[in-house]
Amino acid sequence: MKATASATNNAWYNNYGAYFAAKRTASGVLTTPAYTSVEKGAYYTDAAGAFVKDDSFNYTSRGAKTMNEVEIFAATVDFNPFEWMSGRYVFQRDHSVYNSIEGITTPYADGQYWSTNGSATAGYYRETEMHTVDLIFSYDIFGVKNKILTGYTRSNWTQQYNSNDPAIGRWYGHVPGINNAIANPGGAGATLGGSGGQVPSGAVVRERDGTIKTPQQVFTRFDPGFDIYPDISQLFPADRSVLDGYKTSLSAAYINWQANLLDERLDLIAGFRRETKKNLGQHAIPTYPWVITPWNAYQDTVQYPTSAYGYGPGYQNGEVGEQEGDSWMGGASFAVTKEINVYASVSKTFKFNSGVRSGADEYSARAVYESALNHGGGSYVYKGQTINSVQGAIDAHNALGAFTPINNEEGKNIEFGAKITTADNKIVGTVSFFRGERVDERIDDGARQSNAEEPYNSSTTLFGVGTVGYNTRNFRWRTTNLKNRIEGAEAEVVWTPMRNYQAVINGSWLWTARTVYDLTRPAPGSDKYAALSAASKIASDIYYGARIENVPEYRLNLFNKYTFTDGPVRGASIGFGMRYSSETVISRSVDWNPLAGGAQSGDYLVFDVTASYPWEIAGYKIKSSFGIFNATDKVYMEGRNVTSPARNFLLTNTVSF
Repeated sequence: MKATASATNNAWYNNYGAYFAAKRTASGVLTTPAYTSVEKGAYYTDAAGAFVKDDSFNYTSRGAKTMNEVEIFAATVDFNPFEWMSGRYVFQRDHSVYNSIEGITTPYADGQYWSTNGSATAGYYRETEMHTVDLIFSYDIFGVKNKILTGYTRSNWTQQYNSNDPAIGRWYGHVPGINNAIANPGGAGATLGGSGGQVPSGAVVRERDGTIKTPQQVFTRFDPGFDIYPDISQLFPADRSVLDGYKTSLSAAYINWQANLLDERLDLIAGFRRETKKNLGQHAIPTYPWVITPWNAYQDTVQYPTSAYGYGPGYQNGEVGEQEGDSWMGGASFAVTKEINVYASVSKTFKFNSGVRSGADEYSARAVYESALNHGGGSYVYKGQTINSVQGAIDAHNALGAFTPINNEEGKNIEFGAKITTADNKIVGTVSFFRGERVDERIDDGARQSNAEEPYNSSTTLFGVGTVGYNTRNFRWRTTNLKNRIEGAEAEVVWTPMRNYQAVINGSWLWTARTVYDLTRPAPGSDKYAALSAASKIASDIYYGARIENVPEYRLNLFNKYTFTDGPVRGASIGFGMRYSSETVISRSVDWNPLAGGAQSGDYLVFDVTASYPWEIAGYKIKSSFGIFNATDKVYMEGRNVTSPARNFLLTNTVSF
């Protein structure tokens, strides 16, 4: 990214956002974006002291990795007891283990030093058992062919989440300098964890001027023009502790109907699905196998003290309960002629939202209320109401919706279009028009979380210094008052002029991609908007005036494939592809302000080339495929602010026998 910051000002030395916010204030132009372009590579000072650009620089820290292993066992039973009924039962069990080490290399403002320190690690294991039964009924009545699919599926899983172990943090036992009195005068076990491994006392990493680096500085003051890139995986050899454990059950019952009538010219479809999610509490295993926390431990903190069983009463109680959600769809397709078919559909989907609006249930909130009562000598005033008991506080907060479950997120979609097929089937095309709306997405309510709207938050008057609740965000209010809308059209044509050549062309025009309303952000023209500060008005202008992130207005894709049918290359094929996207918004924020020339992704035209050839050796049939992707080595971004892969090659071989 192109960015300039004054390294002489300590407040801005490694905070480009703070630097540019001050620059906007000084210039008086509050709409100026901080980022206007993104380019490949990085700038730093090389070993000779020259300021250079490294086009192949990797911002992902060396040693960062993700590992995911999944073992699956599945069994299927098909049955057809009657001509009019058939069915299938599927059993599946899987065991998965996930681990990750995260790290991004970020620059300081002096053009020389970078920080490679790993940011976090995470991991989990999960055991899942799933049962699915489907039944299909087929019958004709009054000249209408009917087919009904009904079924039920249930999955139960146990998941244990493992996170950074705060007692270990980063371990520097194998880093140069750990056993050196100058680099680490406190000793290996004093502040850096571990015994220091077998690192010789004289093994150190030095700056350009010969100064010895501390073990931390090996990672936090990385000099890419002079140093060896450090491996952050060495910092996390034993960085796991049990944080959460869950037992969850998800079930769904569904029914779908399909009918064919009017001499098979009209097709009708309809479907309904109800899903139920049961949260069976937090099943933490803090010291396996000696201590396993039962799901209802929060109900008896005497028998299951939190200090021994490792759970939060309020949090564990929040993971107990049942949620339900429905989805449905309907549609029709009609053959106007043998070549033209028109259709329309409507559907409603949903996504489970969890938690309550204040982010804290009664159990975890009690400690906050009790703290305020103790500080107030048995009573205090909350939003003009005198509170003199924990139950009174619960009732007052509940009246504001603090413990009201958050609505499920829902999607509503409509679509209509046509399919055209020529008599010789050489051209098949479709065109569709659609609208998709997303409502009740769970988002933070920043205004409601502020001390002005929630007196319990950040309060230094309701609580005593150092007590529960003092100067803390005790309640994280959330809302679902949000609607996003996308409207557009999509078309695709498949052209097969001869049996060994085919071309596929598809494109889309999404003329609408906007937020219709968001009650946490005043819309331009509203009374609340008029009361905003100048900076807040600009934020709302961008939010409502720019397109939704990562939604290009135009997309066009083309792919051709030709297969040779004669000669020594019979069976071989070559392909050519093209991908185009218009600009897409990276972020609707002032730093990336798309309304004032801020950097955007998209706006690319990329070409791909593929080839394949079948051959045989010792009775084995082999198909070799070779692809060149981004053949012109274009620098572009498909989404967000990370450049997409440069020209890359892929060779695969498939063996069949």
